[in-house]
Amino acid sequence: MRANVAVALISVFVAAHAWAVDMISNPAPASPSPVAPAAESFPAKIKDEFFEAFDGPLMVQGILEAPFTYIYLGDPHIKGVVYAPSFAPRLGARVLIKNLGATMTFALPIPSSEKYRRGTSPQTDVILNSYWRQNAVDVYYQRYRSFYVSSPGRELSVHKPARYPQLPDAMLASYGANWYYVFRPTTFSLKAAFDYTEFQRQSGGSWLINPFYNHLEISLGNKFVPGIGDESIKGIPNLASGRFDTVGSSIGYGYSYIAGRFFASGVLGWGPGLQIQHVQRSDGDDGRSWNVAWKINVNASLGWNSVKYVGGLRLLFDSLSSRVADREVAANLVLGQIFFGGRF
Repeated sequence: MRANVAVALISVFVAAHAWAVDMISNPAPASPSPVAPAAESFPAKIKDEFFEAFDGPLMVQGILEAPFTYIYLGDPHIKGVVYAPSFAPRLGARVLIKNLGATMTFALPIPSSEKYRRGTSPQTDVILNSYWRQNAVDVYYQRYRSFYVSSPGRELSVHKPARYPQLPDAMLASYGANWYYVFRPTTFSLKAAFDYTEFQRQSGGSWLINPFYNHLEISLGNKFVPGIGDESIKGIPNLASGRFDTVGSSIGYGYSYIAGRFFASGVLGWGPGLQIQHVQRSDGDDGRSWNVAWKINVNASLGWNSVKYVGGLRLLFDSLSSRVADREVAANLVLGQIFFGGRF
């Protein structure tokens, strides 16, 4: 509600400012006195030079993506382990009607050998978003069941085990919201960088802030399937389950490089949050505590944005980490995406 009120107040202010500048820059014919260069409408001039609006309320994009969600337990300075749902590329579509967009994708079939190696993981992902030039909002819900266990970098090895250790009853559920606010919307547009419903004609950037809320639930379940060729763990760890609620804000910088109709945009953000932790352990040593969590967000895209069509690549990395007792717990998302769409 506060975000909507803030957006509304900003919109009223911008509209009033633009009207006043237009009255100064374009006097009535009865007043023939020339306008001095100092009184020219800088915001209107920048708007014309920097941004191109597209006609049509509907855009549909086909999407091929490779998402990788995982929980890291350990310490950055010593060996830790990764708990992840089974991986599968996904195919689907993103539909945008005016300023509201929704994405739906479906997992593609994977070989039976990979199912045996990592298990199978039912997954639910729902993402709703709305992008404007200065503001953007993401609302999401994610749920994954059944995890395999590996160590960082093991997937890059050419000698993969026949079967990773698996936790068939493990569950991760997450929901939350992100709000992005750009300080200089005259030189950087979130809509042009990641929504593609307008085009930024010149290179430019801006500082921005990202207030966020996240609810995360983790349960490792009661079943354990030993690995074959991988003995990184030999049982369920002491962290049996946990609930984590985090509210905070990161600060970052966004920039778009433009060459003709080609664009390359990126946002890097980092910042703290206050986290309430409810932890249940296998040994019965349960607890509730407060801690500081840290959010890192990297969002990048590049491609070609013409009047009728848009296509390109997108990379997203989002991490929320904190200390739970003597361990670091980090929930991470890595998403690579190929997209192509048209306007109607």
